[in-house]
Amino acid sequence: MLAPLVVLVSVWSLMRWRRNRRAAANDLPNTSAQAPEMTDVEPARLNLLAAALRLPAGETPGEALQGLMKPQTPKLHDTLCDARGLPLFAAPVPPLTATALDAVTLELNRLAGMTMPVEESIRRGLALLLPVFDELLMELAAALPDEGPTDERVIAGLRHRSSPTRPAPVMVRVMLPASASPSLFPLCEKMMRGRVEDLGLATGLSWHFQFDDANGGTAFWSRLARSDEGEQWQLWLAAASLISPERLQSLQRQGILMSSRTPEGVIPGEGAAGVLLGPTEKDAEAVSCRGPYEVTTREMDNPQARARKMAKTLRPGQATDQPLPDLLISNADYRSGSFEEAALLALSLNPDLDASRQVLALGRAGALDNATPMAMVALAWQALRDGHETVAILFVDEQQGRRVAEFTASPLQQNQTQPSPTAAAESE
Repeated sequence: MLAPLVVLVSVWSLMRWRRNRRAAANDLPNTSAQAPEMTDVEPARLNLLAAALRLPAGETPGEALQGLMKPQTPKLHDTLCDARGLPLFAAPVPPLTATALDAVTLELNRLAGMTMPVEESIRRGLALLLPVFDELLMELAAALPDEGPTDERVIAGLRHRSSPTRPAPVMVRVMLPASASPSLFPLCEKMMRGRVEDLGLATGLSWHFQFDDANGGTAFWSRLARSDEGEQWQLWLAAASLISPERLQSLQRQGILMSSRTPEGVIPGEGAAGVLLGPTEKDAEAVSCRGPYEVTTREMDNPQARARKMAKTLRPGQATDQPLPDLLISNADYRSGSFEEAALLALSLNPDLDASRQVLALGRAGALDNATPMAMVALAWQALRDGHETVAILFVDEQQGRRVAEFTASPLQQNQTQPSPTAAAESE
């Protein structure tokens, strides 16, 4: 019962703040001493061609985006309980069945040549990741250029064949659940290479797999900031699950697990997400990315001051030629001040935003741990396809700080999209 009350109070305070924002702009103190480093660098161009995900809010980027635009209601899990036997709030992915989990265990045991214990969070994470990987492989197969006619020449009495176009290599970057041991990486690579072979994509393509350690998404944001990997295809994947006794006990020990006594807590969730990036010459679907920028706010207790600093980091000088974001995707949850901070940033970037519909709180649909950054990028890609012109992202990590970014669709992509549901509703 307390969660809706917290939301109402937050929305009321945001409306009051927005009414006074423009009038108080000239009276703000000089914050040059706290100003972030200058960020007026050229935005990166990401050749985002496709995205796929499995989240509690939806099984596709489109479904998840629509689900997150609706009010989130915490739900008690059917079987999970705390140490006192009371049911826990949780957000599992509905289609994840025992059959799918057992299939993952059997495949890992077959590849290992022995029976090995597999932690529940790893089983669930892989069961969510593999269908996402399959979807992106199909997208890659459709995007690969035709090989063209084979050129045959006779040199020194020997027949030589050469193709005029040589496919670019494929780099697969994977982030598994945080509890996954590095000894599991080779088995997962074998499992994924088998799916590549089943789709006939192993021939003629050079595949490289790299498994990143789970460090709260820091590595992903750093890679996104320098995404130019040359002439190669890239598949970025991440999966996580907090729906396991071990992870739930860890959250409970930290005192941040949502319960009837602590309504301002974390809802354990799970999910997998991935994106396909094309080589640099395939720029028809290019997305402009400003950031992500790391913003240090540890010594700033005022949420409005934090929002101003993050907004200034994203838009130094608030250039008039940049379209204002009409959507903000955050990992806000039910913890005190979490959604308020995201809404304040959104309104600092665009005072005309409706925080109740245009500020998405991914954490309220279930915490995704190290899969959160990938899911946010997949959702931003979908939002741009749906007609949003600019999408802002706020990722909050209490230990690592805050990261902000903006994604803008290319002119060609904007011309090919349909109006967003939000824009359509406003036009009515």
